[in-house]
Amino acid sequence: MEQPELELNKKVGITLSVIVICAVVFTIVFAERKAPVAAANAGTAANAQAAANNQNSASNSSVQSSGVTTTGPASETNAGGMMSSGMPPADMPKSPMMYAYKNGTYSATGSYMSPGGEDQISVTLTLKNDTITDVSVTPAAGDRTSERYQNRFISGYKQYVIGKNIADVQLTAVSGSSLTPIGFNDALAQIKAQAKA
Repeated sequence: MEQPELELNKKVGITLSVIVICAVVFTIVFAERKAPVAAANAGTAANAQAAANNQNSASNSSVQSSGVTTTGPASETNAGGMMSSGMPPADMPKSPMMYAYKNGTYSATGSYMSPGGEDQISVTLTLKNDTITDVSVTPAAGDRTSERYQNRFISGYKQYVIGKNIADVQLTAVSGSSLTPIGFNDALAQIKAQAKA
């Protein structure tokens, strides 16, 4: 039969391992988002870890649970390379933000059907970190009515596009033009395919 002190040390070690794993997961997830809330969550997890380490600092035993080994004082690193305080060591490089689309300028021609037949609209846009920083549209209407609606669209579409994440842009009616946005969205879909990281 195990001694009560050894059994208590095992339980404390397992609890600490779970806390460390949670701190690592929270730090990784929220650090990538760079949200202000991330610092608070990581700080909370780090405070919980520090408090747990203070309670167990007198015991310098080694306990293995779920493939993670914690040993000794609170200043050591865990299996995830994180300090037990929940903060990465100073010499660890930070991972860069991952973006879905490559930076650059892209062009495509979108098509749509109007009462006068098939019409087209050419779109050129510039992406930086998945955000549309510049956009221009060249009309290619097949008749005067379509030309009028394309010009209406051109007069008002930028406010719905510039500064937006490309993944979030899906235009409907703009300045009274409800078919031209279909061509714009078609061109945008082609640009997304070209720019996919």
